[in-house]
Amino acid sequence: MKTPLCLLLLVSSCALADTAAPRYDLTGFATLGVVRSDRDDYRFRSNLLQDSGAGSTLDPSVDSVFGLQGTGRISDTLDFTVQAVTRKQPGDTYTPQITWAFLRYRITPALTLRTGRTRTPFFMFSDALNVNYITPWVRPPIEVYALNLFSELDGGDLLYRYTLLDTALELQAMMGNSAVTIREGSSHMRNTRGLKLSLARGNLNLQFTHARAQVHVLWRDPFTQFLRTQFEASGNAGVMDELSGEKGKARFSSAGFQWEEGNWLAIGEYVQRRADRYMPDAHGWYFAGGHRSGPLMPYFTIARQTQDGPVSAAELADPRLAGLLRTFNASRNKAQASLALGARWDAARNLALKAQLERIKPAGESRGSFLTEAATTNYQIPPDTVHVLSVSLDFVF
Repeated sequence: MKTPLCLLLLVSSCALADTAAPRYDLTGFATLGVVRSDRDDYRFRSNLLQDSGAGSTLDPSVDSVFGLQGTGRISDTLDFTVQAVTRKQPGDTYTPQITWAFLRYRITPALTLRTGRTRTPFFMFSDALNVNYITPWVRPPIEVYALNLFSELDGGDLLYRYTLLDTALELQAMMGNSAVTIREGSSHMRNTRGLKLSLARGNLNLQFTHARAQVHVLWRDPFTQFLRTQFEASGNAGVMDELSGEKGKARFSSAGFQWEEGNWLAIGEYVQRRADRYMPDAHGWYFAGGHRSGPLMPYFTIARQTQDGPVSAAELADPRLAGLLRTFNASRNKAQASLALGARWDAARNLALKAQLERIKPAGESRGSFLTEAATTNYQIPPDTVHVLSVSLDFVF
């Protein structure tokens, strides 16, 4: 599937100032999707920030998205990009969000400076998270892409491009802050610093990323507030400092590839998250493959997320308090494995119809990415396998 990432200038790292380009340009993208699962007690979400999900009836809110992007060329070396997206947000709202808003200055033909709001380049398809037309699947594998929910970065970056022996290299140095609204709480990523290396040679693209940041996670849900009163009353207030607060540190590493040869396509990523509090240590990976025959491309995806350590490993003498902590840890464990089979049909220019069936199995003492209530879920009961059917129409204009 030949889908260049600079398609319609929707991925801004490809859209360098060009004297032949229009001074101003407006493009757009959208997905109209429906999702259903075979369970009502396991509500499927396309990302962990959504407060509601799809059950046994068709749900059009999980994947549907609409976005507009404007670009402007101020001079041969200076331009700007602004992108606005609306999709389901925490609280089931659809308030448009500014996902890109930056100035770009081309210092030399090889070196570019951007300042403002950009994407955090943690994944292969970070720049195209909302532009589903570019990717072969209905949505990126949540086992990997849910490991870092901070998708925008307010700050700046430097991009250096160089060609060596028919290999195109891009080195990106970034720094800045990010914030997301979480269910009954808030989360911030401060003083983020990272590096991304991309290499492209022939039909193979490789990407490697590493970043470190300070992390703030403040939970205000009733269950966490109940835990606070119980731990503080029993002299275990220090445990709460591991569950919610403003003193966390985290690091994130990833590696990915995309290979295309003729009508064959293969994509894979491996990511690892390490945190000293507020979120569990975890890693995830996926491998996807497909084969195009005319406008039709059947594909498959195998993915898994594994928890490497709980949010808190505190040992509590009181069995009741230990049980409460165990429930909290389990509710933050998103480990699961999935197998997806699907097909993409390029029905017309800039329009693709996709259908995908997934078999998802949460790990033990987990409900994976599905939406459940921590206070009422018995995590000691083994989770069930859930089947999810998704159909989407993706287009750009």
